[in-house]
Amino acid sequence: MKRKKSTAFVFIIPSLAGVALFYIIPFVMSLGYALTDSAGRLVWFQNFINLAGSEAFRLAAGNTVKFMMVAIPLNIAIPLTIAAVLFKAAGGGLLKTIFMSPLVIPSACTAFFFQSLFMSNGLLSRILGTHTDWLQTKYSFAIAVGVYIWKNMGFNLVLALAGLADIPKDYYEWAAVEGMGKVRMFFRITMVYMIPALFIMFVMSFINSFKVYRELYMLAGSYPHEKIYMLQHYMNNQFAMLDYQNLTAASFLLTFVIAVLMMFFFMIDKKTDIGE
Repeated sequence: MKRKKSTAFVFIIPSLAGVALFYIIPFVMSLGYALTDSAGRLVWFQNFINLAGSEAFRLAAGNTVKFMMVAIPLNIAIPLTIAAVLFKAAGGGLLKTIFMSPLVIPSACTAFFFQSLFMSNGLLSRILGTHTDWLQTKYSFAIAVGVYIWKNMGFNLVLALAGLADIPKDYYEWAAVEGMGKVRMFFRITMVYMIPALFIMFVMSFINSFKVYRELYMLAGSYPHEKIYMLQHYMNNQFAMLDYQNLTAASFLLTFVIAVLMMFFFMIDKKTDIGE
């Protein structure tokens, strides 16, 4: 057994070395920037305090939280609804392929598609007879949510279909014999047995919500409308200005928040056994 473990460890050494060289070591070294000023003097947590006083950081953090609170529930509810329709629908294979296709479409193509819809000379402006760049209006937030859902809905749809397929059909038959209506069946049977799949959908939606920056950057650049100015925009702009102190402080703060939330999610998973 010890020999097998030693052999396995030898094979994973290259991967561990790569992760350490390109991720762990640079991350630890960047802590020096977060705790010092531009002159290299140790200021401890002053850079983190400065973040709280930064209007740009507060705007970015607020938009990011708001986006997650709106987009994540929708990215769960919409695929779940579609899965319930497709599960028993005839010819659902084609529809499944259509909903899954955004997963394999490059981010650049996704951005180009939505630009063709919402830019000043896009399809929507032509239909309405205006020259409005919708990405620079108050509607930009709704567009960002739409981009996120369109890009990530397919993955949750697969999980929802798998969860529905795992529910024993006998339960619905017994419930029907007992006179239970479809609404009660949904909440008493479907939702109960979908909890493990819903948990995974939530965690993946949470992680993917931070990746929407790719599309937003390609859609509206480094300084988009204030409604869609996210934390990733803030950190990218700090990097462009070579303000490594604010950049690393924001990065460490975001990493800490994500780590705490993920630990909280999986603690709930472990204590409630919803993953089993």
